[in-house]
Amino acid sequence: MLLRLAGNAHDAEDLLQETFLVVWRKRDDFRGRGAPEGYLRTTAVRLFLNRRQAQSSRPRTSAELHLAEASPDPGQPCPSHVLASREAVRFLVDRVERALATLTPEQRHAFVLFRYEGMKVQEISELTGSLPKTVETRIRRATIALATELRPFRDLLPAS
Repeated sequence: MLLRLAGNAHDAEDLLQETFLVVWRKRDDFRGRGAPEGYLRTTAVRLFLNRRQAQSSRPRTSAELHLAEASPDPGQPCPSHVLASREAVRFLVDRVERALATLTPEQRHAFVLFRYEGMKVQEISELTGSLPKTVETRIRRATIALATELRPFRDLLPAS
């Protein structure tokens, strides 16, 4: 979840460590309220959102601006003889990750929490401080953008 939210392994690892430190420091406050995985997930997402908010309030460096403007390379279609192989799976996963990276941060966060983490719109709304309709709109726009971005690779997926 943190890898998809943060967009890179380094930041995701930092957030994961920070999450466990916070949970460890506040272990006496938990007292068994709710499921532990929900407590971990909520803590991780809040730390991520706090970090993102802090970063958005500082000026961006020229290197960060250059990276933000760079669009991912769509790459070449996978040859048909490789479709059933691990390379095909890696190819498709890479395309999904690239497509996720094209979304706005708000769309990506709402989509990841909804689709990958199975959170309800109301939970995402409370966690992010956004209205439920705003969360729904972000999820819908993310879904449309991802479908458009991934349409060229539709025929590479196995038939269900």
